[in-house]
Amino acid sequence: MKVMKLILASMLSITFLFRNTYHLEAQSAAFNNEFYNMSYLFFGGLNTYISQVDRTKGTLQAVSPNYFDITTNGELDITWKLQTSFISEMHKRGIKVTPFLANHWDRTAGINGLNNREKLAQDIAAAIKKYNLDGINVDIEGVGHTYRNEHTDFIRLLRQYIPKDKVVSVAVAANPNGWNTGWHGFYDYKMLSQYADYLMIMAYDESWESPDSPIGPVSSQSFFERSIIYAINQGVSRDRIVVGLPFFGRIWKLDGPNLDNRFITGMGISSTRILPIVNQFNGKIKFDEKTQSPNATFTIPKGKEYFIGSTRLTEGSYSIWYENEQSIRAKLKLPAQYQIKGTGSWALSHETEETWNYYTTALNGNTLTTNVPAKFESGPIGIIVTNNVNFRETASINGRVLKTLSKGSSLKITGPAVTVENYVWYPVQLNNGLTGYVAGNNLKNFNLNEVYGQNRYDTGVQVSNTGWNKGSNAVVLGRGDLPIDALTGSVLAKKFQGPLLLTMSSTLPDKVVSELNRLQPKTVYIIGGETAVSNEVQLRIKKLGYSVKRIAGKNRYDTSVKVADEIGKSSELILATGKESPDALSIAPFAGIKQFPILFTEQNALPSEVRDIIQNRNVQKVTIIGGVSAISAKVEAELSNLGVKNVERIAGANRYETSVAIARRFQSVLNLRSLYFASGVSFIDALPGSALAALNGSPILLTNNTSTLPDSLKYFLEKELPSTPDVTILGGYEVIPNDTRATIFQTLK
Repeated sequence: MKVMKLILASMLSITFLFRNTYHLEAQSAAFNNEFYNMSYLFFGGLNTYISQVDRTKGTLQAVSPNYFDITTNGELDITWKLQTSFISEMHKRGIKVTPFLANHWDRTAGINGLNNREKLAQDIAAAIKKYNLDGINVDIEGVGHTYRNEHTDFIRLLRQYIPKDKVVSVAVAANPNGWNTGWHGFYDYKMLSQYADYLMIMAYDESWESPDSPIGPVSSQSFFERSIIYAINQGVSRDRIVVGLPFFGRIWKLDGPNLDNRFITGMGISSTRILPIVNQFNGKIKFDEKTQSPNATFTIPKGKEYFIGSTRLTEGSYSIWYENEQSIRAKLKLPAQYQIKGTGSWALSHETEETWNYYTTALNGNTLTTNVPAKFESGPIGIIVTNNVNFRETASINGRVLKTLSKGSSLKITGPAVTVENYVWYPVQLNNGLTGYVAGNNLKNFNLNEVYGQNRYDTGVQVSNTGWNKGSNAVVLGRGDLPIDALTGSVLAKKFQGPLLLTMSSTLPDKVVSELNRLQPKTVYIIGGETAVSNEVQLRIKKLGYSVKRIAGKNRYDTSVKVADEIGKSSELILATGKESPDALSIAPFAGIKQFPILFTEQNALPSEVRDIIQNRNVQKVTIIGGVSAISAKVEAELSNLGVKNVERIAGANRYETSVAIARRFQSVLNLRSLYFASGVSFIDALPGSALAALNGSPILLTNNTSTLPDSLKYFLEKELPSTPDVTILGGYEVIPNDTRATIFQTLK
């Protein structure tokens, strides 16, 4: 990412592709990982960023926009390019946003930043949290080998301050010649890889913009391959190596300066500009077999000119070395050969129009197998349960084999099974649109229901549409931005067999208004006082023609008691922490089914309101949800002193274990043949889903947002289910990403 060079050649682009929807059946049986796919965003208007990503056809796992710069004084500068709307849109697509930190070849800025590395790392970590980013890509260039250790220590600090589920990556100079000094010597590959999730090797600029540069390829096959080998020989784990493919070229004027007296010696040129200029001046293209690189030559006649950005190409002879389909295909063989993590690329928007078409073709060869669809979508899903399964063109053992699929591959089932030649065949579709058939004995299948909207309020509407498509006599309404009150309302929603919707504190979202009009409820139950859900919202609902009943106490503990009163008398109740926690979300389906109220408590003592209801109702059993760090043993003792005969605690080491423990404990009541999954990181979006899960008698299991499931969840899905269940996922791809979903599906019994 030589930004200095890119400023001089603003049309450069590198975009790469190793679809996250494929992995190789490698020559080594141990290699069976997905390729990592990322690209940088630097060029074009902000209003084009989403379209730049979308034109890649769902092939990227991450993008790195230019959001973070280092100032001359070594401070963090959050650039004007940062847009929270773009971050949100990427998350909806299951794409991580890991902005790159750049000094733009300003040596002073780079040195000052490293000298200020403690504060710089802390500021970056704070910005990642504030803007809901997924990590950082560090791209400090042009500093020199004397600051090698400071650079490594900066990455160590970033890893220390940035949460482990966020990405820390480093762009490093390609170093196939093993230089230890200068720019190349700045990057300590081995030590950097101890802290970084991966190194992004800038395996281009074999030639560069300078009179000293040789006239030749941007990245020959040998240069590209030796760059990978150098990293491996330095002791970098192969799963931490990402190699950058060039999609740009460099141009030289061969016979002196142009008419503006400028020498053109390796200036960058966008891939989109090469064929037009060659065709306009009747040039020639030759593919150099030795370097596996194309070379174009052309001559501009006297009196003619051509502009690349602000640079004028005038009369004379020119040579362009660049990349095309043939050279890129050759490079695409190397990540599989060396079993590395994947590829990266510098700057979307300048790849040629057909790039993604032939990339897809290259990655759809017979050695590649479907693994993770770009986006799953609701409907029947099939999981391959054995290795080397034939994906055939027709439903017949004689049908042409289109691909070989490996164990764990996910695909969509597009229709009913058919029986041919004593085999049951399922018509299926791969994520790239290719259709065919798979024998049913190689497949486990289930029905997937994805329920999410553009935001938490819209998600609530989508949940309501899913469970109450014929309307409802009652609706429970809770505050969406601080939903502690609404958590208790899920049990009330089950009592009235109605949905739980979310609202803004002072405004009723338009989509919620539309949903109320569709549902036509007789009564809307507002949970919480006017500071939670304003009187304006209540008046708006009344003007729509619906009766409103507000259930509120003087605080969240009192509100939970008031909700319990509305639910009705019960000698058993659930006790959850009054702090924002997914514990109550996990227990909500069971509590709703049994109509046991969920009450909130402080960590070390029962609130007076909760204590009163326990005494007045002569409560015989209380189930505490969560460990002693949430609700201490002092509360257990207090319950016993109040005459509660049976106090049970259901808890795990973390929220994920707790949700599994709830499903396991109440499996006689809950339907384990239908599972609901919600994010344990951002559970608010899934809050309305607790009412839907209760309606269907299903448990809610919490998951993380990585491709490695929590151990407790993994064991439960693999070992403790009676059969392959249907799956409902609550929340969008930004909260439960694509790879997490795929891992869940592959893990199911």
